[in-house]
Amino acid sequence: MKKKLMAILTVMALCLSLAACGNNSTPASGQETAARDTAQSTEATGSTENDNSSQAQENSTQVQEEEKNKVAKDGADMQTEDKSIATRIPMEGGTKINMYFGDTLITGVLNDSETAKALIEKLPMTQHMSRYSHDFCGVTEELPYNEDDVHYGWLNGDIDYALNAPYFTILFEDEDVSEQYGYQVNIGVITCPIADIAALQGSYDVRIELAAEETESKENVMEESSKDKVVSDSKSVAVYFSRVGNTEFPEGVDAISSASLQPDGGNIKGNAQLIAEWIADEAGCEIFEIVSEEAYPADYDQTVNLARNEQSGGVRPSLISSLEEPEQYDTIYLAFPNWWADLPMPVYSFFDEYDFSGKTIVVFITHEGSRFSHTIDTIRELEPEAEIVEGLAVRGGSVKDEEQDIRKWVQENR
Repeated sequence: MKKKLMAILTVMALCLSLAACGNNSTPASGQETAARDTAQSTEATGSTENDNSSQAQENSTQVQEEEKNKVAKDGADMQTEDKSIATRIPMEGGTKINMYFGDTLITGVLNDSETAKALIEKLPMTQHMSRYSHDFCGVTEELPYNEDDVHYGWLNGDIDYALNAPYFTILFEDEDVSEQYGYQVNIGVITCPIADIAALQGSYDVRIELAAEETESKENVMEESSKDKVVSDSKSVAVYFSRVGNTEFPEGVDAISSASLQPDGGNIKGNAQLIAEWIADEAGCEIFEIVSEEAYPADYDQTVNLARNEQSGGVRPSLISSLEEPEQYDTIYLAFPNWWADLPMPVYSFFDEYDFSGKTIVVFITHEGSRFSHTIDTIRELEPEAEIVEGLAVRGGSVKDEEQDIRKWVQENR
């Protein structure tokens, strides 16, 4: 009988060990106590062996049932038909956020958990995140959480707060084998295609902020008011910054494969350049190019890295172009690419040189998913006495497809 009891205890110990390993955590103190008490009572008397064996089996079953209940899918509102989007359905009325991985925008909705609410209070924020096999994550600040929200595993597309570091994490695959991982609190879900984040590699300083819908009501009033001031009899100028004109490209450069370059006959033009030309044509105005003294590399990746270094160092490149008699203009149409969710640094230099108080600045931007980011707010800070109007955000890869929309916007808002 004693041998039988020892075998049962060995199995129990093995089960607890496997549970701890599989969940990447230690067993709960209550589980440890149950096993220890069972062992001690068995050693104390041989007359209760059968009772202790039965109790041990009940404890083991209870532990398994408790852990089975603590998984991501329990109580979740889910869809399982479309694997290209998040499994968890976003909370209706949740808080929309934008997360900028370089030029890639990952959209999401946060829920009303205690942890999500604490995170929302910290926005906007920058979170360093790195790519791993099934997620992007990074160590973050400690946030409060409700014990009832802690679970094992995840659903594809989940935005989670992992307690063990703690980590801010976006999980995009392997939900079927995720229940071995714990402890986590779900705080939301991404709303863009899962492929958008799964395609990214490396590490990013991710800008996380409330989506425009959450903050734009007041701005809309300001923008509608400012649009009224773009009057037809004002004198205007179309200003742009583009890689073309700021880069010495080799002869025969492939404009077809680059989203920032457009073939034009035997020449190449930049996206922002084309937009400025269409604006100038519709508004009947002059055109001006912002040109940096130092040329940018012809290699796109090198340009991206240089732009990032300029931003990090707050570099204001010297300009070799000069806008003559800026006071004569009432409206400045400004077109530029979104670089790292911000203005290119030569555009900062442009604003450093001129005071546009009392003027109207209409902003057009090219992007690959990040839209305006926080560039509108930045320009308002640089030119606090000017009226800033949000024009159009155009994807760089489809600029030529948007020509009619751009021309129409200028016609209707002159």
